[in-house]
Amino acid sequence: MRGSHGWAEIDAERKRAIIRGIVTGRPTRGPVHAEIDVTDRCNVACYFCNQQDVRTKDQISLPHLKRLVDELAEGGLRSVRMSGGGDPLFHSGILEFLDHLDARGVLIDNLTTNGALLGPGIARRLVARAAREVIFSVNAVDDQDYHRMMQVPLGTFDRVLTNIRCLLAERRAAELPSVVVQFLVDRDNFREIPRMYALGRELGADRVVVSNVAAIPLGRIGEEILLGPGDALAIAPYLEEVLAADRPDKRLQLAFPIGEWNVLLEEIKRKLDYGADRETFPMAPSFREENGHCFFSWYTATIRGNGDLYPCCLLMLPDYKPLGNALNGKFVDHWEGPQFTQMRREQREILVAGSEARFDPARHAIIRRQCVDYGLCWLKNIYFRADEAFYAELGTALDRERRMARLRALPGRVARGLKRRVAGLFRGGAA
Repeated sequence: MRGSHGWAEIDAERKRAIIRGIVTGRPTRGPVHAEIDVTDRCNVACYFCNQQDVRTKDQISLPHLKRLVDELAEGGLRSVRMSGGGDPLFHSGILEFLDHLDARGVLIDNLTTNGALLGPGIARRLVARAAREVIFSVNAVDDQDYHRMMQVPLGTFDRVLTNIRCLLAERRAAELPSVVVQFLVDRDNFREIPRMYALGRELGADRVVVSNVAAIPLGRIGEEILLGPGDALAIAPYLEEVLAADRPDKRLQLAFPIGEWNVLLEEIKRKLDYGADRETFPMAPSFREENGHCFFSWYTATIRGNGDLYPCCLLMLPDYKPLGNALNGKFVDHWEGPQFTQMRREQREILVAGSEARFDPARHAIIRRQCVDYGLCWLKNIYFRADEAFYAELGTALDRERRMARLRALPGRVARGLKRRVAGLFRGGAA
């Protein structure tokens, strides 16, 4: 089982509590999942990292981390993701923090790291506690290109590979954690895609992910390094080579936010008779795109290494105002406070609007366009949309709310009678 943004760790009753929260607009007891980015410090400076632009030299102290986890666990926290503005393994108390998570019964759903600091002590803990997934952001295929992309001293790349092998050796025949090695391509290294795939296989990774650098935040370097739709034919022979090599075991995951490239991928797969991919993010029959909007304000929160609170990791942007700071007061006071309340109001509006949802910057203070418009956010439903029971219940609840919303727009006695009738038909549907 790979990481699921914590969804696999919660029971049906807590999922129903999320649906009740969406219907009523009220908060749940607390987040069931949290991204805790324990430090803003990082040992690399990737030219493509958006969080580099909000990075500080702060880290949450170990005593405060323990108090935070204690409070969140009392509210029902089941799992955490560790990623963020800095590398989580750069925190000076990381081993004690991992031990405290285990003591409170909080699972590591995902650890995303560059891997340079993943030593034997961390590897042993990740295997012993059955962490769900470790993603290594390797990005490059050799020491020289790693130096270029990550802005680190030569020699760091070899240490990363040693640490990946160490974790897999510690895991032995166990299934967890699932190990993912991901690479990023730009104009300088896309010809190395076959070598990237070969390296991932040689390491023994469960998944080899190849994507492209999509943007350069704040124009840190020239954008001519980026690949675009017009480069599909240039990249095609390298994609064909790796897909041919991957036919037997389907460990390759190609993830491109460029439509033309994905059309090309399908053509190559048909040509090679590649067959069906291992479905990374399946979709339940009950899932409807109109019900696929974000519900994170009832489910999760992201805590930066300086304590700042965000709806999710994708909104950790230089121009985004945090929803509070977890180092100030109790977390529950923020969870039930004005900023998260406003976020729930906005997310509920979008969920009820469904396919008619529109982003309005004059009215939406917390969410952003990518939270609403189709295709701009990959995170908001991919981990959840395989859940048949959840999306069946959510669909029923949202259908009821949409009908009630339409009735509320009708005037007079007819509207009141219809509202009573609809309420009777759907009573208990959101329980």
